[in-house]
Amino acid sequence: MYVAIVLLSLLLLIALLAWGRIERQWVGLGITLLLLTSGAVTVNEVAEYIDWDVLGLILGVGIYTIYLERSGFAQLVARSILRRTGHSLYTTLVTLSLSAGLVSVFIENVSVVLLFYPVVFALSKALSIEPTIPMVFVALSSNIAGSATMVGDPPAIITAGAFRLSFTDFIVYRGKPSMFFFTIVSMILAISITCHISLKRVGGGGVANNLGGELSVVEKVSVDRVFFVETILFLVVKILLLSLRSVSPIPLSLSAAVAVGGVSLARLLHGDRESIKQAFKQGFEWRLLLFLASVFVLSGAIEKHGVARMFGEYIVSSMGGDLIKVTSSLTLLCTVLSSVIDNVPITLSMIPIVRTAAAMLSYDPVVLMWAALIGITLGGNLTYIGASANVTAVRILEKNDHSITFVEFIRISLVYNTVSLLSAWLFYTLAYFA
Repeated sequence: MYVAIVLLSLLLLIALLAWGRIERQWVGLGITLLLLTSGAVTVNEVAEYIDWDVLGLILGVGIYTIYLERSGFAQLVARSILRRTGHSLYTTLVTLSLSAGLVSVFIENVSVVLLFYPVVFALSKALSIEPTIPMVFVALSSNIAGSATMVGDPPAIITAGAFRLSFTDFIVYRGKPSMFFFTIVSMILAISITCHISLKRVGGGGVANNLGGELSVVEKVSVDRVFFVETILFLVVKILLLSLRSVSPIPLSLSAAVAVGGVSLARLLHGDRESIKQAFKQGFEWRLLLFLASVFVLSGAIEKHGVARMFGEYIVSSMGGDLIKVTSSLTLLCTVLSSVIDNVPITLSMIPIVRTAAAMLSYDPVVLMWAALIGITLGGNLTYIGASANVTAVRILEKNDHSITFVEFIRISLVYNTVSLLSAWLFYTLAYFA
């Protein structure tokens, strides 16, 4: 009975988001109430399933990003990109997307989206284009590169802990290329192809000057260099704290709290109370936090009632002893699940399935886990509810009067997701089974 209720809740969530007539935070709240009243989850389980550390991180980074925006960070990065790309729209899109992806190797995805969104809007204003597609590209690229190292994304951290992997195992594992190469190469291919296809949808041309862009927008903006140095300093502190998570259980929210607290104190000492006020006022995204909390609850219910495990065990058993079929099935299953479910519970659910399959096949479980991790990491890019970074990007667009529906997001992400998944799966298969 509860399995049916959980599946119904998932279908309702997808359908209502695709419909787009009800704001997503109320859809999420309604799904949570359905799960509670039906008995599929309890009040205590709701509190347990919600990852308060992640929500704290998102809240803190949201506030910190306002500081970055007010310091002139976005204008400096946008100016640098424009100067180095010769104002070519295609090169600008590629550079922006690659930059977000490479930063995401070392910083969690949501932080990357919040860090880059002022850059997206500054560039879009300079080039006189809509920021929707560039913003989605930033989110997609940050998601792909999240598992390139063991410190870039929660699924990678969970995998490293479960199989006792080192930092270098994610780059080269037993003499063969690993997640770093699968994700980075597929990201470069996806960005190159998708930016070319989307060029006309973005602005209808290839050179900014031909678009009527006001390039002087970012050239003339003055920057408070003291404020800028302060924000970058505490950004470095935040990155260092996150990097130490591989050896010490430092909460994600603590790194954001340190960054926010440091900049707030510095601004207070400079007598800049207005920046503090605006950062806390604009950075508190309760709608985003409420929706993400509801996704965590639904994901927890899916894990609790064994929905993911049920599908996974069926596919593994039906593939017999063919390693390529088993790994391909793991990638496909995780891709489908990750497109509509948060990737943390999927990762936790897949680890025992992978271990069982590896024992049945007498094969290295880590190699099988790479297949699952490819699907988990890249699969979340198909829809915006499959990854927190995508949800964040959509919310930012809406906040700035650039709404995007569930279906419109898929129209942008479909090519990107297909290219990245197929290329990553192909490289993985050639590396371990050719």
